[in-house]
Amino acid sequence: MTVLVPAARADLALEFANTRFWRGREAHTETLNSLDDLLKWSAETGGVGPTAIGRLHTWWLAHPRKATQALDEAIELREALYRIFRAIAENAEPTQADLQTLNGALRSAPPRAQLERSNGAYAWALPDLKLEVTSLLTPVIWAAGDLLIEPARVKVRRCANDECVWLFLDDSKSGTRRWCAMSACGNRAKAHRHYVKQKKAAKKK
Repeated sequence: MTVLVPAARADLALEFANTRFWRGREAHTETLNSLDDLLKWSAETGGVGPTAIGRLHTWWLAHPRKATQALDEAIELREALYRIFRAIAENAEPTQADLQTLNGALRSAPPRAQLERSNGAYAWALPDLKLEVTSLLTPVIWAAGDLLIEPARVKVRRCANDECVWLFLDDSKSGTRRWCAMSACGNRAKAHRHYVKQKKAAKKK
């Protein structure tokens, strides 16, 4: 059964890494608490079509141990991707262990060997969908490899809010974006600076 996979957005691997957030806090916020959560994310964000989602869901329902293993593998890959791209954002070198995890996923993912016309555009045709989590995360895995080898990797940033540390691509003209979103962490930082300034001014009176 042929599965068509469209080109992934450049920041898809970062979006997957961000499925756990508020990483700087003692208690993280986890969004992938079950395989159903992973399937839902892949369907809504991860670039995988309903045919592949349905086939994998049916297989994992019939093989619960494989389902548990698949979720564990997905979380392991996600954490490796987060550490890799956080290191890139901080001008550091990713560890060999994390790169090996990504390379293992790349080896297991289907090869990009054939293109097909799809809805007025083109998509990668995967003639043999493996019943493995790497098939579900194929667009994420490809996007991670592409981002690492492309110049766009220098635009990877982590949010300057040490409680957030969300990863994003800095698409600002100046290339100096510091916050995942100004409306969230940026405004929170501004409010905190204002509070500290007011407090210092009050002490001087």
